[in-house]
Amino acid sequence: MNNITKQDRVEAATSIFNSLISDRLADKYKAAEIAKNQSDSFDIPTLRTLVIKAVEDDFYAGREEEEEDWSIARTRSWLLGVLARISANDEEATKVAIKHVDAAVEPYNWARYWSLEGLITGKNSAAGEVAKATASTDEDSMVSMLATAFLASRNDKKALSRIRKNLTNEQTQWYVVRALRDVPIHSTVEAICKIVEKADYSDVTYDAIMALGAIPSDWTHSTIASQSLSGCITKFRGAPWKDGMRTGAIAGLGNLQVESSGPLLIEELADDNPAIVRSAARAMEKILGLSTCVDRIVEATSKSELSLTDAYGRALRWLDREAVAEELEALMLSGSAKQQGAARALLSELGGAVAFEKLRARTDVMKQYSQILEKAEDKIRQLFENSVKEAQSGFHIAVIMDVTVFAVGIILILGSAGYTLFATGDLATWAGVGLTGGIGVLGVIYGVLIANPRRQVRESVDHLMRVKMLFLAYLRRLHQADQAYSRRLLDDEPITFEQVKGFSDAIGDIMRDTVQHDLSKTEPKPSTLESAEVETDGRG
Repeated sequence: MNNITKQDRVEAATSIFNSLISDRLADKYKAAEIAKNQSDSFDIPTLRTLVIKAVEDDFYAGREEEEEDWSIARTRSWLLGVLARISANDEEATKVAIKHVDAAVEPYNWARYWSLEGLITGKNSAAGEVAKATASTDEDSMVSMLATAFLASRNDKKALSRIRKNLTNEQTQWYVVRALRDVPIHSTVEAICKIVEKADYSDVTYDAIMALGAIPSDWTHSTIASQSLSGCITKFRGAPWKDGMRTGAIAGLGNLQVESSGPLLIEELADDNPAIVRSAARAMEKILGLSTCVDRIVEATSKSELSLTDAYGRALRWLDREAVAEELEALMLSGSAKQQGAARALLSELGGAVAFEKLRARTDVMKQYSQILEKAEDKIRQLFENSVKEAQSGFHIAVIMDVTVFAVGIILILGSAGYTLFATGDLATWAGVGLTGGIGVLGVIYGVLIANPRRQVRESVDHLMRVKMLFLAYLRRLHQADQAYSRRLLDDEPITFEQVKGFSDAIGDIMRDTVQHDLSKTEPKPSTLESAEVETDGRG
């Protein structure tokens, strides 16, 4: 509010005034509600000036008779009600309001009523004196009973006795109940509850409902008032022509703020009348607070045997959508499986830009998760390719050793033949003895220095390949199980305990199959030298 400039407040005051003199009743109610709060959002002196000028020039008393247009008098009532409410600490506005309480000046009884009501609810210091003068002199029962009720609320015993007496008289009962809507009195609550509990379709019952709803929530009578209103709401169900009275009773429960009325209001959220749903949703928010209100609705959705998701979603639209979306998002992550599903469905029904952003964020998360899975698969594929490359490298080493052995053998044979020819001049000796000896020496050299290492290299490569293939198979199965579980977790349907246990058992089976796999065939056999060493050590 501190950022609002003087010009903004003046424009807001002008807007309120224009709404008060407009032909639309909804605009009048909204403007009067804003003026009732007397916040810093509008300039009060500007509004006073505009209203006083309009009352004295354009909507003055008696003009409705001159032009035979009673809308002038009705508009003047709205103007005087707002002026009287904001007249405190302003002498001119107070004088105008007091003047229009007098029947000699103001012929329209509702204009007098709202002028006095504004002085009372606006806590104008002159309200007491005006009420005393009006209670005994005004011939209109509606105005005089309002003045009497105000005096009774200030512990005037004579006035209180008059209120009680007229409250039991069917001829004057409505005037008293109408006054009690604006001036609650402790000692009249039980009598009003009896009127409400009858649930008659009458003006008296309607105003009695509104009077109970106007009781301060910190009164001890608020509990019995809440019970009477709850019973009245139940009786009015199934009668569409009584929805206006039921709406007033629901709003009254919200004002009383008795937490035990919460379950009843949840039932009203599924009603076909949008006015009922709106009143019930806002009443629940007043009673429980937004967070608890959303929790209760989500819980009711998850437990409902009927499909009420769309109805509850429409109810949540009457509240602050951004705040509701935040609460639903939190429940999607922290609630039980059923509550998560209900919160997700309600968020879809909530609609609006905020809900769309939340759902889009969830879609983005799923896309990101899919990308993570793809990256994990790429890593496994890369690991497999690396294993193949390592096996190829081992095979190439074995081939190179074979070629090397063959080449060295040929060179040694040719060298031996050349040496023999050079020493004896004849190859007969080399062919008989030298060749045999050379072959024997080469056989020993090949067996000890070449063949055994080569065999060990090949067996090690084979062993590594088997182990890696076993590991890749285990990793692949584990990855598939994890992928299936994660995608199931992101589905719209809630995951059950049995399904979670099934995924857990599958992962356990994968681990047991891997551990129990017979690895004896994959272990490399000991070389000849290693066997000889073992035997020697054993004998030694």
